[in-house]
Amino acid sequence: MVERAVVVLGAGINGAALARELALSGVPVAVVDADDVACGATAWSTRLIHGGLRYLEYGEIGLVRESLAERDRLVRLAPHLVAPLPFYVPLRGRLGGLPAAAARLVGLEGLARRWRPARGRGTWTVGTGLALYDLLASDSRVPRHRTVRAGAAGLPRVDREAFAWGCIYSDAQLLYPERFTVELLVDARRAAAETGAACDVFTHCRAALLPGGVLRLTGAVDQAVVDLRPAALVNATGAWVDRTLAAVFSSGAPAATGRRLIGGTKGSHLLLRAPRLRAALAEHGVYAEAADGRPVFVLPFGPELVLVGTTDTPFTGDPATARADEAEIDYLLAAAARLFPDVAPGRDEVQQHYCGVRPLPAARALGGSPAAVTRRHMLVRHPEAPLPTWSIVGGKLTTCRSLAETAAKEVLAALGRPVLGSSRERPLPGACAGESRLAALRETEALVRRAEGWGVDPAAVAERMVTLFGRRAAAAAAGIASRPGGIRGSLLPRAAVEFCVREEWPRTLGDVIERRLMLAFDTELGRDTLEDVATVLADLGLVSHADVGREAEACAVHLAARYGRRLTRGLGNAAKEKP
Repeated sequence: MVERAVVVLGAGINGAALARELALSGVPVAVVDADDVACGATAWSTRLIHGGLRYLEYGEIGLVRESLAERDRLVRLAPHLVAPLPFYVPLRGRLGGLPAAAARLVGLEGLARRWRPARGRGTWTVGTGLALYDLLASDSRVPRHRTVRAGAAGLPRVDREAFAWGCIYSDAQLLYPERFTVELLVDARRAAAETGAACDVFTHCRAALLPGGVLRLTGAVDQAVVDLRPAALVNATGAWVDRTLAAVFSSGAPAATGRRLIGGTKGSHLLLRAPRLRAALAEHGVYAEAADGRPVFVLPFGPELVLVGTTDTPFTGDPATARADEAEIDYLLAAAARLFPDVAPGRDEVQQHYCGVRPLPAARALGGSPAAVTRRHMLVRHPEAPLPTWSIVGGKLTTCRSLAETAAKEVLAALGRPVLGSSRERPLPGACAGESRLAALRETEALVRRAEGWGVDPAAVAERMVTLFGRRAAAAAAGIASRPGGIRGSLLPRAAVEFCVREEWPRTLGDVIERRLMLAFDTELGRDTLEDVATVLADLGLVSHADVGREAEACAVHLAARYGRRLTRGLGNAAKEKP
């Protein structure tokens, strides 16, 4: 029997941040997930760290202020993963949208929709919002907003005839929230070691509370059984919050009042391999309105790809079944084409798509739209549960740390334990920028140069490794001497797989491909890539050598079915099927 003060259900960004905060106060903690780290809404987001300009329309001043403060903090504490990004808002004219904005601000959403201007918001409306945005970020070092004429050098090449004006402001991009979440857990383990507590991560396992307060974990991969005795539970499973309560308390112990907590909406995104559109962005994100008035982003995704999102429709089914449908794909392609008609992306330029359910509160304002549902997080106590139990409802990437800070304070108070530590000024383990990033690049490149017969540019490998691991890149590359060679179709050494297995809790091939090495996004992903990673996993005992081919084939089938991803080389039969 393993004693734990707190068990956090859900290894997404909020659960990981909470585990880290608890560990900093010396609390023994276990993180449990039915799937993998960051496999839910964390990986399905628009991948932005932002203040929430749109939230100002709904009077969420406090949320915007909190988000802007956290944006600046994350840029400082995780600069290898969170990078400033200038945004361009294309506008048709000067005056549109003031009456609708005023109606929405006082809660008259129905009236705001009726008053929505046919030509969209103008520079006065958007500029007023951005001026308030700047004011709420008064301590920030990011540039203030400005209004510009379309077509100036260095701006995104949107349709100048349709959008003669634009506003520029700054937020930030988190390209790989999966890596961010992994590092939160790595730091939680470090914090636990520093305070003398324990921090364990259990993925791919089901949890059920037995009589007597024992939480039984049953592994889905190996069927191993672990019994924990928690003093408290925190349900941080996002869109699965209601389903988790039902499953964990299936023995009959009541967990809640019976009211539904989550009323999520489905959001779909496209990743485009569209070189002309990527060049037209000019290293800006574009934040605009689609033809129906809903917000849409067109964003750079690394040096080659473009991310377009997102849809926002109510969803009541199992979040695991949410998929981007053809209508949503067409909608997003049309939204991008409306902004960039000269380089409009085609269906053949969709490399992949992804889709998930936002864990929004079930209660909605009368007459409200999905966009009007608050993104503020809530910690809901379940007094009927047989042990102290809470559920986290809502939240977003940007406020994961502040959410964890406030949640930890409440949980610790209920357990009679003091708050002894804080993450407010604590960098993530891989944090590096400027000279420290150059040092990480040099050290990693030197290790790669020692490898013989790989035939890749050591500087390019080092750049890719530091992008993923930050200052931990050299440690991830240190095994090159004992495990030489690279993963085909990538700029990563096989040693990186071994590092992930040793340090970052993957259990399956998909865990490594999708959420550790981020190979699922590589433009050259092929069947040989999957086989190389599976071979290293076999060497480490996670799969059998006889099953390497079957593991690769199963992963290819999953990538095609879940993301519409087409492999580029070494195609298996399943991967050749139309996505």
